[in-house]
Amino acid sequence: MVHAAKDLKYQIIGEDSSPKLVFLHGIMGQGRNWLSIAKKFSKKYQCLIFDQRGHGHSFHPESGFTVADFADDLLELLDHLGWTDPIHLVGHSMGGRVALVFTDRHSERVAALTIVDIGPSSDWATMQGILDKLAFVPVPFLSRVEARKFMENDFLAKYPSKMLMEFFYSNLAERDGQWDWLFSARLVRQTLEQSRYRDYWAEFKNLSGPSLLIRGEKSEDLKAEDFAKVLSQNPKIQGVTVPGAGHWVHAEKPLETLRIIDDFFNIAAQPKQ
Repeated sequence: MVHAAKDLKYQIIGEDSSPKLVFLHGIMGQGRNWLSIAKKFSKKYQCLIFDQRGHGHSFHPESGFTVADFADDLLELLDHLGWTDPIHLVGHSMGGRVALVFTDRHSERVAALTIVDIGPSSDWATMQGILDKLAFVPVPFLSRVEARKFMENDFLAKYPSKMLMEFFYSNLAERDGQWDWLFSARLVRQTLEQSRYRDYWAEFKNLSGPSLLIRGEKSEDLKAEDFAKVLSQNPKIQGVTVPGAGHWVHAEKPLETLRIIDDFFNIAAQPKQ
């Protein structure tokens, strides 16, 4: 049996006495995607970032690729750390889904929830786009130089987004003398496959605690109509659209994202009248 807590690579920033804040990265991401924002929040919170299963330097299991499996890992890690008081929880993309399911199952463990640019609908076109990009990169490469050359030329020519290129390149690492994905490609594919078969409308409707949904104005992953429908179906969820941002809201507009989340947490912490 895999004991997730001891096999997850995590980093804690901030004082033990501070309220707890957890950040969850998206598919093919790593905990460090949130590092710069976590460092800023660490003045007021003790922050936890970690590589989720199958990602980065955490364990790569043979099975267990559902959002629920990721949520179970979070619960075990919190218990392992002794973080039994309600946490502030922030998740981007797949991490937002994990945060949503975790909150739905363990609402007593969450003081305030922020979901960044992911909604309830199953959108296979978006998922297929990720798989197409994965398939396009001819891993393994023989050297870092070869990997960089391919990403800066072939990948960027086909997918003209430097941020996207750098994201994919950051997930290539040396292994046995070659450069391959740092994440488990099998896990990524099977996790994405799960999106074919279910949506998360029920979980959004069930949210009863302080909840915030952030959308990038130009996002194709959280459609404007889904964003509006979520807010209309559950008036307890606050919604903010970040102008000029796409799916990677916290990377494209870090200061705006930090301010929005901080303002929300400050309001959530106020005593109820």
